[in-house]
Amino acid sequence: MLQQTWTSRCLMKFYAVVAASPASWESHKIAERIEQRILNSNPVMEAFGNACTLRNNNSSRFGKFIQLQLNRAQQMTGAAVQTYLLEKTRVACQASSERNFHIFYQICKGASEDERLQWHLPEGAAFSWLPNPERSLEEDCFEVTREAMLHLGIDTPTQNNIFKVRRKATPLMFGRDDRQPLS
Repeated sequence: MLQQTWTSRCLMKFYAVVAASPASWESHKIAERIEQRILNSNPVMEAFGNACTLRNNNSSRFGKFIQLQLNRAQQMTGAAVQTYLLEKTRVACQASSERNFHIFYQICKGASEDERLQWHLPEGAAFSWLPNPERSLEEDCFEVTREAMLHLGIDTPTQNNIFKVRRKATPLMFGRDDRQPLS
């Protein structure tokens, strides 16, 4: 089912209530746990897949397909969420008054001094792929994204690897015998 967040939540709640056997408290708890994990994925998907556009501060640049998994008794036993990025080009180019994906601004605004050092992110650094950083949005809340990642099982060391700024290696220029640098 391809739906917006609120509609997805309502449908999952409805299905969990209808599909759960009245005698089975355990199946109801499983359905609630599945629903909560799907809902916890939303802040992460929005941070990595939404951007501020001319028409909408929190415009989704991705699609999401949620597949609910049922057993033979039609009780919810699991779910699979597939996402796909609609605008990969947004990473490199935005219109003049638009912004890149929220996660980049969240990292720049929400990282502690220690995290900035660890992630190779100098204080006050300006990035050409990060236009309009002075504009603050409700969606810039880094803690919400990090907390949601923890709820989904993405631990702090893994998060640190995700947020680390990778620098492109600059190859040395060598002379004809490949031993002497060119001057």
